[in-house]
Amino acid sequence: MQGGHAIPGVVYLGRDWLLYADPDLRFNLSQNVAPALVFGPTQGPATLTLRDGAQVCAPVLLHACGAWSGMARRSALAFLYVDPLSDVGAGLQQRAQASVVPWPDADLMQRHGMDLQDLCGGQVSAAQAGRWVAGVLADVAGLSGGAARMDPRLAGLRERLHLRGEGRADPAVLAGALGLSAEHVRKLFRQQVGMTLSSYQSWVRLYQVAASACDAHHSGLPHNASELVSAGGFYDASHASRAIRRYFDLLPTEMLAPKAFVDCRGSV
Repeated sequence: MQGGHAIPGVVYLGRDWLLYADPDLRFNLSQNVAPALVFGPTQGPATLTLRDGAQVCAPVLLHACGAWSGMARRSALAFLYVDPLSDVGAGLQQRAQASVVPWPDADLMQRHGMDLQDLCGGQVSAAQAGRWVAGVLADVAGLSGGAARMDPRLAGLRERLHLRGEGRADPAVLAGALGLSAEHVRKLFRQQVGMTLSSYQSWVRLYQVAASACDAHHSGLPHNASELVSAGGFYDASHASRAIRRYFDLLPTEMLAPKAFVDCRGSV
């Protein structure tokens, strides 16, 4: 991609989480791709408007995967997306109950030593961000009564889906690997993860696109949006564009050119 950054936000990439922090965020109605903790200013917190017109305002919000929201007034905001197939992600999704709700601990960000403006400005190192996210998620799991425990029959499923994200996940193939029927896999996945297999694949593809963009950015090698969305497993550019618009209200060129990528996969 040529030129400077397309959006002012910063992308922090973890092994099973993705954080987008923007100093001046506003977005149209879009669907959340994974359960997320949303951090805004303590004074004058941001307001999210849901699909039914209801509004939710709090310094920290819990946003369910699949729920639709928008934000009309610009604000500094950080979305911490957690892999829905992780224990913590499943616990967040269950607690959110398909909506957006205030998180009871309004000081969650500051109590773990993070400043929103520093996070949005890219002034936080990979090691600092990794430690902060680890502390926040451990705290969140404690407040939730412990992270939800994934059914052991789904162990390793995340790795298999991330290794092969293209196309649509075939329940029959997954069932054979797990020793279950295809229908049982569908029901078990929905029950445990709170979303369908195809919805989870959207998270996998978008995470992989972000990871490919991060790798390309740090390697300094030439790259373009078409190559990166293809590496994420999308069928074609229009498929990627529809998904990125649906989940982030961005164009592919915008998603792939933030102010900075911070790779936290090697920390904590």
